Amino acid sequence: MTILFLLILFAAFTIQSLTGFGGPLFAMPLSIPAVGVHLAKPVITLCAWASAAVIAWKNRKDIVWRELFKMSGTMLVFMVAGLWLFRTVQMQFLQAIYGAVVLCIGLKKLFFPSEEAMPRWMVILSICLAGVMQGMFVSGGSFLVIYAVGAIPEKQQFRATLSGVWAFVNIFLLATYVLDGSFTAEVVRTSALALIPLSAAVVCGSLLAGKLNQKAFLKAAYILLAVSGAVLLLTNL
Repeated sequence: MTILFLLILFAAFTIQSLTGFGGPLFAMPLSIPAVGVHLAKPVITLCAWASAAVIAWKNRKDIVWRELFKMSGTMLVFMVAGLWLFRTVQMQFLQAIYGAVVLCIGLKKLFFPSEEAMPRWMVILSICLAGVMQGMFVSGGSFLVIYAVGAIPEKQQFRATLSGVWAFVNIFLLATYVLDGSFTAEVVRTSALALIPLSAAVVCGSLLAGKLNQKAFLKAAYILLAVSGAVLLLTNL
C-alpha cells in the first residue's frame, strides 16, 4: 500500500506542478482507501507545502502579493472551522461528504468546464469554502480557483500566486499537526519516502508545462477525480 500511495503522490503533484493547484484534491480521495486518512492527511499536507514553496520561490517575481494575502487571510479564518469539523464530526460521515464533493467537482469540470464570471456572493463563498475544505481534507484548491481565475487571469501569475497561497496556509496546518501529535513515527517515515516521488513530480511538471496538451491531460485527470470521489462516497455510506 505504501508503494501505491507514493505513486498516487507522484501523479497528483505532477498535476499540481503543471497547474498550481489540485495536488491534494487528487491525492486525498485515492489515498484515504489506500493508507487511511490519519496517515494520508499530514503526509499530503507536507508534500503540498514543499512543492508549492519550491514553485512559489522559483516564480516569486510573478506572484500577485495583494491577492495572495487576501486569499490566504480569508482561508485561514475558515480553516479553523474545517479543522474543528475534522476533529468533532464522525469520520465516516465526513469522508462520505468529501467523496460527494469530489465527485461533483470532477463531473462539473468534465461536463461544464466553463469558467464564466459568477455572482460576487458566490465568489466570496468559494474562498470561505476553500478554507473549510483545506482545514478538513487539504483540498481547498477547486473552490479557491473559482475566485482566482477572475482575479488573476494571467497564467504564470495564477500558478505562482496560488502556489504561494498553499505554501502560506499549509504552514498553519503543519503547525496544528505538530501540536496535536499527528506527526507519528509512521508519518515521519512515510514523509521521508514521499520526498522521492514529490521531487520527481515537481521536475516532471516543470518540464511538461507548456509542452503537454493540458486540456486533454486535465480531462483524463477529472475522470479519475470523479471515479475516486464515487469510490470514497460509496465505501462510506
